[in-house]
Amino acid sequence: MDFELTEDQKKQKESFAGLCAKEIAPRAEFTDKEAVFPEENIRLLGKVGFLGMGFPEEYGGSKGDPVIRAVLGEELAKACASTYLSAGASSGLFGIPVLKFGTQTQKKKYLPGVLSGEKMGALAITEPQAGSDMLGMKTGAQKSGNGWLINGSKTLITNGPVADYYVVAAYTDKEKKRDGISLFIVEKGTKGFSSGKPFDKLGVRGSPTSDLFFDGCEVPGENLLGEVNKGFLQLARTLSHGRIGMAVYSLGIAQACLEESISYAQERTAFGKKLAHFQDVHFKIADMKMYIDVGRELIYKAAWMLDQDDSQSVLFASIAKLFMSEHTTKIASDAVQIFGGYGFIKGYKVERLYRDSKLGEIGEGTSEIQRTIITKLVEDQY
Repeated sequence: MDFELTEDQKKQKESFAGLCAKEIAPRAEFTDKEAVFPEENIRLLGKVGFLGMGFPEEYGGSKGDPVIRAVLGEELAKACASTYLSAGASSGLFGIPVLKFGTQTQKKKYLPGVLSGEKMGALAITEPQAGSDMLGMKTGAQKSGNGWLINGSKTLITNGPVADYYVVAAYTDKEKKRDGISLFIVEKGTKGFSSGKPFDKLGVRGSPTSDLFFDGCEVPGENLLGEVNKGFLQLARTLSHGRIGMAVYSLGIAQACLEESISYAQERTAFGKKLAHFQDVHFKIADMKMYIDVGRELIYKAAWMLDQDDSQSVLFASIAKLFMSEHTTKIASDAVQIFGGYGFIKGYKVERLYRDSKLGEIGEGTSEIQRTIITKLVEDQY
């Protein structure tokens, strides 16, 4: 087995890392402090082709696969977690279901703007009383002439306040439970649809999150995404991409924590010697490096399996997401500990990374849900 990146992948990584360090990272602190949506960053990512990687050129896409998206995504998450999250929710969680299940008309209408960064997308599943329990959602869609009327609400939707397009999950036959969910594309400005104000969040503050409201929302028939009552299966395929994406989110934050910790430990002096010479400090750094490298290999494997349409890709997406997210929370905590009191002060990067890290254990299915998925899939094998 060859675990090395190709020469082309290495060049792409080096070039993109330089772009992120020069253009995106300098805006990250302001984006977090002021809770400002990094619109300029999103458009830059569209311009350089990152948002469209793996999508057909006819829709504004560019060459790429899940592995190189993970490789480059780490650099983006390391530079600015808020930019990474909003970019992924737009081109990934919105763009992927449209690409996989949309009609040719839908793809031509919605994908070019999203992949260029001129438009923003979002995926709306979570509800106030139904987070991980997708089947507990109450939002419903009823036939109305040639279209549909959607009623209900969503919450904790990434890009909720800024998106132009939304993929919305709703029951079209609640008695059938998982076999009664359908997906719809809802555009900003649609009659009966509105978004709430951005939440004041702990971390990733530049990536806006809000409620969505559907009050007799009038959706034309051509905005049904895929087949009626097939939405649950469509979401399952989409969320495998999303879970790998969240694993990469955590990986980028962890790598940033490692680099900040090494730099600080080599500069800071205590009791007459550098922090790096203290055993408890360099043991923390050793553990960071170990978990980051193991997590990175898990992510690459899950991404490769997804690209190969391997039946085990769902399992490994959950494994990678669970492993990396939980260890990143610990890595971020250790980074703050290495910085001591300074790690608890606004303006120090590790303070922001610490707050950003926790979302990895929650977004795209909590750690508890990942363990449930892993257990079920493993038990089914025996």
